[in-house]
Amino acid sequence: MELFTKFDGRISRKGFWLGFLGLIAAVLIAGWGMISILPGGIVLTLAQIVVSVGIIYIWSAVLVKRLHDRDKPALPWVVIFLAPGVLLQIMNMFKIGYRAVEVAGVQFMVPGTSTTMVMWLSMAVGLWMFVELGFLKGTPGENRFGPDTLGSTAPREGQAEA
Repeated sequence: MELFTKFDGRISRKGFWLGFLGLIAAVLIAGWGMISILPGGIVLTLAQIVVSVGIIYIWSAVLVKRLHDRDKPALPWVVIFLAPGVLLQIMNMFKIGYRAVEVAGVQFMVPGTSTTMVMWLSMAVGLWMFVELGFLKGTPGENRFGPDTLGSTAPREGQAEA
């Protein structure tokens, strides 16, 4: 459970992917539950906000630990990785940047140019995040955030062996 609740230490790529898959499962279950149980309108929107804040907290804990394994400072990178997705979520929930289109007598809300641009930015940053955190190796040996997640005792580049 520390994977989702604590912000200190390091996790390996395996821990990152397990955290991601666990979060996806939780999001699917929560989304299905909200849609099937709650009435629409303001009640559903408030539930989405509460669940979204919880998801952001949990995902931030996973990201911070993985960034620590890559020996990167967490704060700027978490903001860079999460901000476009959070902005897109807000735009989707409140239909900011959407316009109504009528097709065969049925009205649909479709994203406008600004929402589409935020969506593409969010996807590009998300892809970068997954490459950076899901595929690139962590720092070998101990770093300023803790011991190597893979148990390697190799000294960091530029450090003399004792």
